Amino acid sequence: MIAWHFDADYFTACNCDWGCPCNFNARPTEGRCMGWGVWRINHGAYGATDLSHCLFALYYKFPGPIEQGDGSACLYIDERCNAGQRRALMAIGSGKAGGGIFELFGAQLVTVWLPSKIAAIEFAINDGVGQVTIGDYGAARSELLSYPDGSVIRPQLNLPHGIEYKTGLMTNAKTWHWRDEDFLASYADKYAAVAKVRFTEAGCVG
Repeated sequence: MIAWHFDADYFTACNCDWGCPCNFNARPTEGRCMGWGVWRINHGAYGATDLSHCLFALYYKFPGPIEQGDGSACLYIDERCNAGQRRALMAIGSGKAGGGIFELFGAQLVTVWLPSKIAAIEFAINDGVGQVTIGDYGAARSELLSYPDGSVIRPQLNLPHGIEYKTGLMTNAKTWHWRDEDFLASYADKYAAVAKVRFTEAGCVG
């Protein structure tokens, strides 16, 4: 297996209520999972291939709880990545190169992969506030959570054994949508999180 690593800014959103029950081994809010994540790599490499400043996203759809599998997924790679970087990110995103959650989802829980897509990916989130777009396929607006009186709160979820992130700032996906073949979803005021993550072929290590 080729050694690889990356440090990235990460954003994720799904159809669950704030906090996402799946993080606590509980049944997802709707009994099914439609979720996605975007990684903006700050520094990284796949073997001799530099991955610094690459972006990629994954969309997953499961008919029931994630652990029951039978999922569908698609990988989206930023159009600015060169051919070597695209090959590397395809290997990572599909789970063929290891990587903990990538391998678990990609090689074990997902049964249908849509062909990977190249898209203009924009990641403009600062301290939990901003937006991400994945071409014409998907987008989300993130804001900090707040009480009805307007008081802003910044709850963090610490998962020492987390396979997605170790510490994440919980935010509100003010809106998010996805439109790609049978991946059709549109939600408001749902779970989102931002995190600094470090991955290797062994999985999430920070």
